[in-house]
Amino acid sequence: MANKVNIKIKKVADLKPEEKLAWRRDYLSRKTARKSEHNVRVKENISNLNRTLRQVTATGDQAKATETLQKLQSALDKAAKVGIMHKRTASRRKSRLSKSVAALKTA
Repeated sequence: MANKVNIKIKKVADLKPEEKLAWRRDYLSRKTARKSEHNVRVKENISNLNRTLRQVTATGDQAKATETLQKLQSALDKAAKVGIMHKRTASRRKSRLSKSVAALKTA
């Protein structure tokens, strides 16, 4: 039979005050890094959709522009809901982009 290994894991409540601070600092730095990485991915997705919309409006494809605008508006709403960007910033961008697509429809 294999030897049993005794591993004692200290609970956070059992740590000394300075150890608790160090644990919390490490925990928050990992959490911040994880959230920052997620926020960067969401912002990249928004900028990619924005770039696609600009290219589509330059070509004059109305159907594809409307589809891309819908995806972009959804991404902006989700980013504003979670707090990646302010809700008024998202609203302003949606308004300006929809004006550009509406101008494409009239032209």
